[in-house]
Amino acid sequence: MLQYTVKHIEILGFIAAGLGTLSLLPQLIKIVLSRSTKSISLIMYIVITIDSLLWIIYGIALSLTPLIIQSSITLACAAAIIVLKLLWE
Repeated sequence: MLQYTVKHIEILGFIAAGLGTLSLLPQLIKIVLSRSTKSISLIMYIVITIDSLLWIIYGIALSLTPLIIQSSITLACAAAIIVLKLLWE
């Protein structure tokens, strides 16, 4: 059986955080390049924003650096998408 150290679990957390955050970037880039947000769900990005804010609070409470970093970047991307949706629709 494999034994994982705290360091291995933290690396796993950073990888998962990076992949989760990267999933929003293609949508944000597409919005900026096309200047169109017609097909974007405002409610979905509001939920993602609230979700990220709650994960940040949780991460701070438990000192989970990968979670705090990932959730902060996700929050910034989702908030940017909301702002662009409100400006360009």
